[in-house]
Amino acid sequence: MRDERATNLGKIICRERKKKGLLQEELLRGICQQGELTKIEAGERVPEKMLADALMQRLGRCTDTLEAIMSVEEYILFDMRETLQRHFYEKNYEKNCSLLEKYRRHKQVEQPLHRQFLSKYEAVNEYCRDNNAHNCLKKLKWALEITFPEWERMPILNYCLCSQELHLLILIAYFMMPENEVRAVWILTETIDYLEKRYYEEEKVKLLPQCLWLLAEHSKRRGQWAEVEEYSRAGVECLTRNGALPLLRELLGLRIESLGKLREEKEGVEEEKEALRNQLESLEAVLVRYADWVLKMDDLSKLHYFYHQDEVSLDYEMLRDMRKNQGISQSALQSCTQGSLSRIENGKQSPSRRRVVEIAKELGVNKSYYISRVQSEDYDLYELCHWRNQTIFNQEWDKAEKMLVDLEKMLDLNVPVNRQYIEACRVGEKKVKKQIDPEEALQKMEKALRYTMPDYQKEKLRVPSREEFVILNQMAGLMRKAGRIEEGLQLRKQILQTFWDSRVEEEYHTNSILMLYMCYGEMLETVGQLELAEQMDNRGIQLDIWCGKGEMIGKILANLAYTYNKSDSIQKKALSPVCFWHAYHICFLMRQEVLASIIKDYYWLLFKKDISDCLRHPHQMVQTDSLPLNLHLPRMFPPQNQECPEE
Repeated sequence: MRDERATNLGKIICRERKKKGLLQEELLRGICQQGELTKIEAGERVPEKMLADALMQRLGRCTDTLEAIMSVEEYILFDMRETLQRHFYEKNYEKNCSLLEKYRRHKQVEQPLHRQFLSKYEAVNEYCRDNNAHNCLKKLKWALEITFPEWERMPILNYCLCSQELHLLILIAYFMMPENEVRAVWILTETIDYLEKRYYEEEKVKLLPQCLWLLAEHSKRRGQWAEVEEYSRAGVECLTRNGALPLLRELLGLRIESLGKLREEKEGVEEEKEALRNQLESLEAVLVRYADWVLKMDDLSKLHYFYHQDEVSLDYEMLRDMRKNQGISQSALQSCTQGSLSRIENGKQSPSRRRVVEIAKELGVNKSYYISRVQSEDYDLYELCHWRNQTIFNQEWDKAEKMLVDLEKMLDLNVPVNRQYIEACRVGEKKVKKQIDPEEALQKMEKALRYTMPDYQKEKLRVPSREEFVILNQMAGLMRKAGRIEEGLQLRKQILQTFWDSRVEEEYHTNSILMLYMCYGEMLETVGQLELAEQMDNRGIQLDIWCGKGEMIGKILANLAYTYNKSDSIQKKALSPVCFWHAYHICFLMRQEVLASIIKDYYWLLFKKDISDCLRHPHQMVQTDSLPLNLHLPRMFPPQNQECPEE
């Protein structure tokens, strides 16, 4: 049976495959059967997230722009994979053994991608326990051969590869380097070539810096400082262009060291080194305070620290909240019996994809399993939407307006999510230009919100999609401008509580929650709730680092500096100029020149000094004496499976 909610993703995959001139056999090789891909492309089957990610990655595309609605079972497996990847920071390999055993017992583990993932982490975890590199290398090769048996015989550009396969190649090169550095370097350079030619920017950033870091370290051991500078510069540029954090500190350090060695060969090196040293010092100061586990990672752990921004929701939570928000009883629904619906809403029964669609439709909400801010068969429009939102964050208004004009021309505005996105962006533009009254803007924003959230009520919320969140957050800001600041604070508090009440961990709503921490903290500071503002800012920085991101750190740190400046505490007040200084240099590091300029102006306004005249030492970001908030903090080492919640 055709599943209309699967059609969009299937068409995207089919269109991208044909655009690249690939046969189905080339795309699916080793990861699924041709019949399964045919059904996916025809909209007759929704692929689980791991397969959807792999197919899109083999097409060079990133799935971070797509939000996944999952069943409890799929979410448990997804969360276990994320947990396994991050347990290396804790160095508790016995805990990983237990988690690997649980993963192995799952019914989906016989599928190629799951077997490969399991084999990879069994090999690495065993190495961490017994230090047998030769055995680990052999098992990593076996893992790669599950989906890519030809890897040693042919150039990898002849194949379509997903990120998991490329990460295995990087790990193989890492373990091979001591004994066969020529072959290891060849694998890394081949992987770089593949990433540069086949992967788009958002997916490339997750793996390219790893290759460049390993090659830079190899060149350093051989005293080839020009190559060290070339690799480290390329790595830093890739990371900062995308607001990513993993290996940024290491590559910055290598860049500074290589410039020191090359100082006689280049002009202007000392000035560049000084700027880079300031940026590195600021980055390290933030890591010391908020995430010292990053500084303690060994080399192998660094290869498992990923930049990610997954967005995940649970189907049963979505259905339950939509029904309750509309005041509809379980017995009133025609698409499901009351007993079955009760079990679904308690997380005790996983509904079929078809059943989820039917219930959501009856509740007046049209939801895909993979959704985004816009809907199109052309994935280039998803990326254009993403980059436009980045320009908005960086306050590049003219560039954002041109992108919006292109999107409006190319999107089908009969589709509710597209109409919602365009209308909300237009209101946002008028707000920036001060061409619209806050009350009128509020009305237009709420109208746009109801295209996809007809169940919206001020007193009740469900977990919003990414675009629904953006609109809700802007509504809270408009309430502030309209003089209804308490109402705006209450809305942001309610949104945050809705995320916290969900079973889904906040790291899987990264973009929304980071923006919420930043905006909520800033709003709390303006009304004098300084301790709560500080806690929101601190949580935002922690979460940003935990997800391997760095684009929000500078702005949140500047908010925190302003909060400290208002404090009665001498200790906190003394931290204010320090935080401003670090925020300024981190913004420059992340290519946020407009934000850096704003911070510089604020610094002058508050301290009557130029921020560049601030002495570099000491710039310790010590802990303040504020008590931590006893709430759902970002978890440092995710727990293992939880029982399904009761209503």
